[in-house]
Amino acid sequence: MAISYNKNRYKTKSGKKYYLALDDTFDNESYSVYSFTMNSDFTNKTGTLMYTEKITEDGIPKGATDDLINDNSDLIDAYGSIDFMDTVRNQVTKWVLE
Repeated sequence: MAISYNKNRYKTKSGKKYYLALDDTFDNESYSVYSFTMNSDFTNKTGTLMYTEKITEDGIPKGATDDLINDNSDLIDAYGSIDFMDTVRNQVTKWVLE
């Protein structure tokens, strides 16, 4: 299991902060999104898990999905729901292609 954390801190238009992690374990590829308020949570990678989503052979899905793992629906809604998730999916795609 190899988990990589993106070096970027992200922020929504409303100022809510989050960061991304990628698990490239063979046949279990996924990414996770963590919220944080204090910069030390980003530095120490101790943010709150918002959700994890598998990356399939077809890539990352767009729109609503029932396939989230360990999702915190209240936190996802607070960050912007589907629009937020699609933004994150684009960020993950760009990160993977770097």
